[in-house]
Amino acid sequence: MHEGLLLTGFEPFSNFKRNISQQVVDLISAEGVFDFKISTSILAVDENGSREVSDRIESGEKIGVVLHLGFSENANEILLERYARNNFHMKIADNSGRLLTSGNISQGNAILETKVPRSFIDNYLADYSKIRWNEDAGGFVCNETYYRSLLASSEIHQPVVLFIHLPSEKILPLKEQYGIITSVCKSLNQIHYTD
Repeated sequence: MHEGLLLTGFEPFSNFKRNISQQVVDLISAEGVFDFKISTSILAVDENGSREVSDRIESGEKIGVVLHLGFSENANEILLERYARNNFHMKIADNSGRLLTSGNISQGNAILETKVPRSFIDNYLADYSKIRWNEDAGGFVCNETYYRSLLASSEIHQPVVLFIHLPSEKILPLKEQYGIITSVCKSLNQIHYTD
């Protein structure tokens, strides 16, 4: 049974005053342009934030799709992350001061892959440039969050989980990113119904 889409972003971290993932989530939350159930959450950039959605999945909350958004200062386009890796490789401390440069996130496979089809961009987002699949979600809280959510969803075979890294507004203006992520949400809702 489809129970809507959960969209998450992250609060600012390190020396950044804003986090574009939070800005996009806030815009989508305020606009309310969907004809299906969507809920939003801004995650802390620490271990608690990385566990928030996986804990909700494991507690039995019914969620159809989880779309995590994060910010990557090195991204030159919107990156749909194919995999999450079961290891820490932090280059900076998270917002709690935690700095883990090695070790596993959890007991589980070394790599987990999203169930979103590889053809997703071609089938649903072909009108957009500046968007592509990526194969390395990094070693920070983004990857940790993605791994925990994928692991929790793999145990009960739902929800569908995807992580997207957003570039800076200097690379792609906020309104443009908002439009693309709105389309991604609508598309994920459609594939969830048809798969």
